[in-house]
Parts: sequence; structure tokens; C-alpha cells
Amino acid sequence: MIAIAYFSIPIMLVYFAYKLRNMLPIHIFLMFGSFIILCGIGHLLEIWTLWHPDYWISGIEQAATALVSCYTAGSLVTLLPQFLSLKSPEELAKINAQLQEEVERRRAIGEELRALNQNLEQVVKERTQELWEKNAALKLEIQERQAIQAEIVQRSAADGLLAKTLQQVGKLSINRWVVLNEVTQEIRSFLTVDRVMLYRFEEDWSGSIITESVNDPDLSLLDRVFHDPCFQEQKAEFYHAGNFKAIENIETDEIKPCHQDFLRQLSVKSILILPIILWQPQKNLERSLSNVEQKFSDLIEADKEEQPALWGLLIAHECQAPRSWSQFEIEALQRLSLQLGIAIQQSDLVQCLIRYEEESRSKAESLAQALNHLKETQAQLVHSEKMASLGQMVAGIAHEINNPLSFIYGNLDHASEYTQDLIEVVSLHERLALNVSPDKNRELLERLDAIDTEFIYEDFPTLLTSMQVGAKRIRDIVLSLRNFSRLDEADRKVVSLHEGIESTLNLLKGQLLQSANQMTIRLDEQYDLTMPPLECYPSSLNQALFNIISNAIDALKARSQMELEFQPVLSIKTFYDREIDLDAGNLIPINEAAAGQDWAVVEISDNGLEIPPANQDHIFDPFFTTKPIGKGTGLGLSQAYQIIVKQHQGKLTLSVNEEGFKVFSIALPLRR
Repeated sequence: MIAIAYFSIPIMLVYFAYKLRNMLPIHIFLMFGSFIILCGIGHLLEIWTLWHPDYWISGIEQAATALVSCYTAGSLVTLLPQFLSLKSPEELAKINAQLQEEVERRRAIGEELRALNQNLEQVVKERTQELWEKNAALKLEIQERQAIQAEIVQRSAADGLLAKTLQQVGKLSINRWVVLNEVTQEIRSFLTVDRVMLYRFEEDWSGSIITESVNDPDLSLLDRVFHDPCFQEQKAEFYHAGNFKAIENIETDEIKPCHQDFLRQLSVKSILILPIILWQPQKNLERSLSNVEQKFSDLIEADKEEQPALWGLLIAHECQAPRSWSQFEIEALQRLSLQLGIAIQQSDLVQCLIRYEEESRSKAESLAQALNHLKETQAQLVHSEKMASLGQMVAGIAHEINNPLSFIYGNLDHASEYTQDLIEVVSLHERLALNVSPDKNRELLERLDAIDTEFIYEDFPTLLTSMQVGAKRIRDIVLSLRNFSRLDEADRKVVSLHEGIESTLNLLKGQLLQSANQMTIRLDEQYDLTMPPLECYPSSLNQALFNIISNAIDALKARSQMELEFQPVLSIKTFYDREIDLDAGNLIPINEAAAGQDWAVVEISDNGLEIPPANQDHIFDPFFTTKPIGKGTGLGLSQAYQIIVKQHQGKLTLSVNEEGFKVFSIALPLRR
């Protein structure tokens, strides 16, 4: 019975705890029930051991009972504060009374809320109506603002299109067709249409598409030839007056059947046409520029009388469906077509100005070349006339000198022989007078002694030799003058180039022996003696050599005046070759006709004053000189260039060698 009582108590505790599981800690009741059950099992084992003395089972059960009881006691310790805080029945009754009061108060509030809710429904209805009206007004305002924003966006797009167009048309004079093509693309993008094109009129009101932009290559009309039978001069006057044409639907709008059929052939559903007008036609611009001597006021008055010209049309096509063209789009394209007209007119004006400037520049260059050629020809004529007169005078003087000189030079040999005979006779008489009868010949001996016959015997032959050398020098000079002038050789002759150089040096020998610092100019001659004769104009070539060598001597003297220890050197080198490289400092064949033949080359170099690099490209120009006024005409090297390059089809260049010498290189074809 005790064991049964032990087992019944846990069942009641577990049932009680389960019912109040939301308020009580059920695990404590489970542990406490387990402890009571273990106690009941312990009583049963005590009875069992009375008949079966198995004490180890009883020991295990008692140990488990001890563990469960200890764990239960520990858990109860932690729960004691909560159990001690439980309210007493009096306190619970008081709390229940307060709760009842709160319930009554909340019930009253609920009644008030129900009354308020009835009023609130009416207020909500009124407020809802008011909000609906405000929402409708707000929606209308939003629509208006959206329309304004759309208009702003459109205007911004139009302004952007106009700005881009203005930026592009500014380059119209540089590349008109590329710029116009870009403009049509911008317009098509702005309108979002299928086709935009520029149509230009001719004088007979025919025309052609000069550029277009399409969203489908199959819609392209470029390079197609077509004719609108309805477009006549009266229609052109309509656009000439600045009017535009906007057709929303070619099927429903009032248009001529012929024009309707024409648009159908082009797959057009809707079309917008605006004129491009020039306020000063191209022909008037050209007339204004051609009359440069006309008064500016007269040109202004004439332009006022001119009527604007219809240059062409700006056309937009919608090919998919009819389209309504907004007033804003029309106004934007009107401004754009106006700017296009102004830009095209400015481009035409720029082209006219460029063309007129090129013509004026060409005329000015032609006049300058003619003037320079005239001055050069005049200077050459004067110089040639002077040289011809000088040549005639030199030839005459040489002829006049040559006659008595030939007599003198020819008789000097005889005079030398006669003098030698006379000296021998006088010597013989002197010896006879001394040996035979000195007393009788005393007067003769005194006279012989007075004139110092011994000195005469020695000096007189030397004197005759000097006279012979001087006569030979005069004869060489006369020969050089005759060779230099060569009036009888106006045609090409085959002559020795070295003889011409020697004749020139012979004439300039006096200058070669003089310098400002008393230093004689050292002449270095390197002649190619195997060079064959040269076919040339001898007189002209001698003049060119004279001018170049004389210019080199002047440069040497100028440097001698500046540097006292300076040693002037003039070098003349000749050779001939077939292939000559000018870029390497030598010369090359002038043209294909001259290639493959032998060339005679003369290099005249000096270590005189340097020529500044800025002047080296102008030294062969007529009248160009760096000498002081009165010291040079600037024609020497120019004439040498004309003789060598133009007359002989040769080459004349200036370079500087590794030693710092100026080198004038002359190349002449041995045969023409």
C-alpha cells in the first residue's frame, strides 16, 4: 500500500504541473515526482530482499534516489525567490478589484471611441473627397509640368541641334559636303523621322539631292534622278517667299493628285518642306569681288536692290505612318534653315574670297616674277652691253698693243745679239789700247774707265733679259685679254677649260699678290690634265669663272683686314666624271638627258669670310649682296649662275667642306 501511495502522488503532481505549465516550472515537478517514484521502488526492493538477499540492486536504486533528490533540492533553491514573491489571497483580491476598475474604464473609453468612429467616418468621407479633388488638381498640374518639361527638353534639343549645326556650319567653307551630311543626320535624329535631305535648285528649277540621312538604306534617294511634274516656277515662288509646307497625311490632306502620286513613289506618308534662302546670291558675290575698284557705298546700294535667292529645300519624310508636325518642330527647323542659308552664303563668300585671293596672289606673284625678270634682264642687258663695250675696247687695246709689242719683242733677240757683238768689239779695243800704245789711247782708256765698262758688260745683258721678260709678260696679258673677251666666239666652241682658268688668274694676278695684312694669297691649283676639251661658250664661261674667283678674292681680303695672322688660301681643282653626287658635296647629272655623259667639274674654294646660313639660299639671286653700298652690285654670282645653269645646262652650288672652306662647285657637260 505504501508503494502504491508513492506511485499515485507523482501522477497527481505531473497532472497538476501540466495543467499549469504556463505558470509553473514543470521540470521541477517531474524531478520531484521521479524522487517519490524512486522512494516507492526502494520500499518494494526492501520487501524483495526479505526473500532474495540481492543487496546490490537496492544499493544502485538508493544511489539513484540520492542523486535525483540532490538535483531536485538544488533546483528548488534557485526557485525559492520566485515562490516567495507569490501574492497572498488578500493581495490577489485587491489586484482583481483594480483590474475590474480598469475594465470598466476601458469599456467607457470604448463607448467614446465608437461615438468618435461614427463622426470619423463622415470626416474621412469629407477628407477623401477633398484629397480626391486635390489629387485631380495635382494630376493636372503634373501633366502641365510634364508638358512644360517636355517642351523644355524639346527646346533644349532644338537649341542643342542649333548649336551643333552652328558649330558644324562654321566649317562649311572647309568641307561643305561632309558638314551638310552631318547636319542632315542631326536633324533626322532630332525629328526621329525616316528621311531628311537637302535639295538644291538649278537655274531652270531642276535640281538634285546633294545629301541625305536615312534610317534604312532602302529608303535612300541619293543619286536617283526623278522629276516632280507638279513643281513649277509658281511653286518655287511660294518657297521663295519664305513659306513652308507641312503635310500630315498625303492621303487625306488636300494636295494635287500628281504630287500625291509622286510622293507615293517615294514611299512618303508625311512630309515637311522648308526653304533655304540666300540673301546675296553667288553671282552677286562674285560681281562684288570682281569690281574691287568700285566704291563700297555703290556695292551696298547695289546689294540692296538684289532679291534673295532660293538656294534649295530642307525636306523631312516620314515613310512608316502619317505624322503630325508640331509647331515647335516647324519653328526649330525654320531657324535651322535660316542658319543654313546664312552659313552657305558665308561659305560661298569665303570660297569667292579664297579664289579671288588665290587669283590676286597668282597675279601678284606673276607681276613680281615679271618685274624681277625685267630687272634682271635689264641689268644683264646693261651688264652685257658694258661687257661687250669693254670687250671691244679690250680687243682694240690688245690689238693696238700687240702690233708695237710684236715689233719690240721680235727685235729684242736681235738687239741682244748686236749688244753681245758690240760688247766683244769694245772689249777688244780696250785690250788693244792697253797692250799696244797706252799713251796714244789714253783718252779712250779714260773714257772706258769713266763709264765703268765692267759693270756694263755684266748689267746690260741682264737689262735686255728683263726687257724680254717684261715684253713676254705684256704679250701674255694681251693674249689673256683676247682669250677673255673672245668676241669672235659667240657660238659654242671646243676649248680647254684650263686655258680659260689660267687666263682668268692671269688677269687677277695683281689682286692675288695683294692682301690687307701683307700676306700673299696662296694659290693651290689641282688640275686634271687628262680632262678633254670642253664644248662651251668661251667668253661667257670666262666671265662666270672671273666673277666667282673675284668674289673669293674679295672674301679673302675682307678676312685679312680682320685677322693680321690670317693666311689666305685660294684652291682651284678640276676633274671629270660620269656619275657625280651633289648631296655629298659634289654634283649630279641635271636631268635624264644629261645622265650617262662625262662632266667637267671645277671646285673653287677659299677660307675667306663665311657666308651666314640665312644668306646661302640667296647668294645667286639678282641684286643680292652683303658688300657695302658702292662695293658691289649683286650681279656677279647671279650672272655666273645664269651662265652656268641656264646657258650651259650645268650646275652651280655652294657648300662648306670639312676644313671650313667655302666651295663653289661647277659642273659642266663636256658635250652638249
